[in-house]
Amino acid sequence: MILNNELFTKHLQGMIKYPTVSSVDPEKINKQAFLDFHNYLENTYPLVHKTLKKEIIGRVGLLYKWEGTGKSKSLPLLLTAHQDVVPEGDHSMWNYPPYDGVIDDEGILWGRGVTDSKCNIQAYMDAIELLIEDGFVPDYDLYLAFGYNEEIMGGPEAAAGLIVEELKKRNISLGLVIDECGGISEKNGRLIAEIYPCEKGYADFEFIKMDEGGHAAYPKQHSSLGIVGKTACILEENMLSQTLTKPVIEQFKAIAPFKDGELGEMLKDPEANWEKLKPIFSENVEYNALTRTTIAVTMAKGSDQANILPEKASLIINTRLLPGDTIDNLQKHFESIVPEGVIVKMIKGHNPPAISSIESDGYMTIKKVVEEKYPGITFIPSMLIGGTDSRYYCDICPTKSVYRFTGIRHSEKSGGAHRVNEHIDSSVLADNVDFYAKLIQAYGK
Repeated sequence: MILNNELFTKHLQGMIKYPTVSSVDPEKINKQAFLDFHNYLENTYPLVHKTLKKEIIGRVGLLYKWEGTGKSKSLPLLLTAHQDVVPEGDHSMWNYPPYDGVIDDEGILWGRGVTDSKCNIQAYMDAIELLIEDGFVPDYDLYLAFGYNEEIMGGPEAAAGLIVEELKKRNISLGLVIDECGGISEKNGRLIAEIYPCEKGYADFEFIKMDEGGHAAYPKQHSSLGIVGKTACILEENMLSQTLTKPVIEQFKAIAPFKDGELGEMLKDPEANWEKLKPIFSENVEYNALTRTTIAVTMAKGSDQANILPEKASLIINTRLLPGDTIDNLQKHFESIVPEGVIVKMIKGHNPPAISSIESDGYMTIKKVVEEKYPGITFIPSMLIGGTDSRYYCDICPTKSVYRFTGIRHSEKSGGAHRVNEHIDSSVLADNVDFYAKLIQAYGK
């Protein structure tokens, strides 16, 4: 198998030129942009589309099946990513137009979606195209699943959810699921592989205070917006308690050798040192998010004019739930602390998905492939603070093998996901293709 990084870069460059932006209103997505993207995939990867069965799920979701020989007893492998990207923002702030796919003199590829997550689609497709060209056929069934609304946490017609429902109808269970995030990087001169066997839950809550309103020249002691503002302070002053969960304990133990001094020593046994660690973690936004269901006050609304008392004032917060916490328990907590008359409403959300095993055959297969490429590498199982489409597939993966991991070796020249000037160091693309090709070959044995 020949890894042609220049060709991989050209393929990803072409993917960037399609503005596949998701929308909270499914009717407002640019469906044609997605369909044009599908056509691009067909033209770019002819062997994939000749060999695998392709289906459209929902509006523009993609589900591919590579039927294997059946010699392996392993359940199917599923590689998932999302076609959609976040809005590009102010074009004038970009170094290059966000959908031109410009490659600069240093080999940096610029464009919306280049890191999140069209590089995954490109790597899957190139790996399979090369394997087919070499005459490889898996002994198990392999699926590719590409949703179109991951960036809005699924929305009213979550594509990943629709794909899972379709797989359920066909009585298909999965043996291993791989999604975006994670990867290879360097800490203190040593290589590490960060793999996410779990992620936090997500929920948006609205707090509403109704009032008769009126002229601002005749205010009461507290307007509805004033009470909502007080609610914001109460929420921030009554954060959920810090908790050590099993995956985070394993994560801290794994990163302990990379931390200097007393912190490194305490992280070797976070449970025994928990009381000392709690105040340290509460002052660090990363550690705080790993050990607490977080509450972020993000939006507020009063009247539409300065001299009008609002008849309805509202506040919206975003929460990220630790494994073990639930949306129902959060709602009860909020209702117990807000001022009288404030209505608590859950807008959208989901509980934390199941925690996958770091001892499963699937996890061990990932480790084996990575270790062969990077001997002596350290593995750090971690909890993802954000969210991915992978959570939907936990329900149909009885092996508890749903992981967020990519074969990319991170470069300081890459960055900007969800920001203007999103870009990737094109030199890393061959490593990613190589990882998925080897994983596909290793799985099921």
